[in-house]
Amino acid sequence: MKNQFKVLLLMLITSIALHGQKTLDIEMDEKHTIFDKSFSTDSNTILVLNLKNTAAQVVASKDNSVHITYTKEFKNTRKKHIKRQLELLTVSGKKEGNKITYTTNSKNSHVYVNKLVWEDMLIGQFEKKNKDSIPKPLKRKSLDSLLFEIKSSDILYKNKLFGALKIKPRVKKWKSSDQLIITKMIIEIPEHIHVRATLENSNLVFLDDFYNRMTMNVRNTKIKFKSVGNPLNILDVDNGYFYANKIVAGDYTFANTKKVLIGEILNTKINTEFTKVEIGEIGKNTTIYDFNSKYSFYNFSENFGELKMNSDYSEINLFLPKKSEYYLETIGHNTVHFWRDIITEIPPSKKNMNSKMMEIGNKQNPNKISTHITNGIVRFGEDFIDFGED
Repeated sequence: MKNQFKVLLLMLITSIALHGQKTLDIEMDEKHTIFDKSFSTDSNTILVLNLKNTAAQVVASKDNSVHITYTKEFKNTRKKHIKRQLELLTVSGKKEGNKITYTTNSKNSHVYVNKLVWEDMLIGQFEKKNKDSIPKPLKRKSLDSLLFEIKSSDILYKNKLFGALKIKPRVKKWKSSDQLIITKMIIEIPEHIHVRATLENSNLVFLDDFYNRMTMNVRNTKIKFKSVGNPLNILDVDNGYFYANKIVAGDYTFANTKKVLIGEILNTKINTEFTKVEIGEIGKNTTIYDFNSKYSFYNFSENFGELKMNSDYSEINLFLPKKSEYYLETIGHNTVHFWRDIITEIPPSKKNMNSKMMEIGNKQNPNKISTHITNGIVRFGEDFIDFGED
């Protein structure tokens, strides 16, 4: 059973890799068009996407229409298997009034729905087993290094999975007798329309900057943006993974999200719980509300304005700004601070009253880091943060 499961995961890894690569120079035996339609739009149009068990790419439309293309190509695949693959797909698209609705689902749930859950479980067990007895220091990451990590996220994830399965990564040479299935779903969206999406057990990648208004409910899904943001954005992510090179505006909620990687952020509100978050550079007017998550702030932009954070049971690793003078304060109780060789533990408040725990810099400075935290841990660093004495 274990070997069968390993083979299944290897098949899934291969499909992920093919999805992320450029078109292979291979003559396929059959190509089936599952969906191919265009819809006209205006400034009042709403696009509703319901994607379940689906991998798709979003690009900017070259005109004022929504274009959706969904194809499957097969090589060295038995007719019976092709028929079964196509029968498992449910796709519909229509326009009623000024609302476009596109819905897709793969009923092959025994392979797709639980894939992310099983992979995360394997990786978690592997990392726990191989965790160093003495934690390594956390080094300050540059913005460029975090952007590279976001760009390479699929490869890094696959390498972790290979490690969990004790498989050495290798480059497989294509043989003309190999079976191959290539699935492509491209959604072209014009810049002026409102997008409402429900994503479940899916993988959605935005290949262009996306500044449309969007309202998204995301469950157990990997979602990746380049630059994204709109003051009216509301995005709710539960479980899964979130990657963005830059967020310029909006309201984002993350619950039980395995990893949130953000290159730059500004003019944004974030709500989190039980989530791991890394941010490459904090820009102007960022507000964070958190319960029991782990945050790493690596850099601050020049004249970053104010970072406000309200948290309970949080673990915060904060690298102090290099580009600007700043004022920093922590307010709360029952929190441990680590700064250089100094450990300061603020006891619980009998009346549950907050008080100022730590202060750095001139209070009149326009660049402020204001952290309200209770029952938490705050570590400050310049080039690295040492966990050895926690």
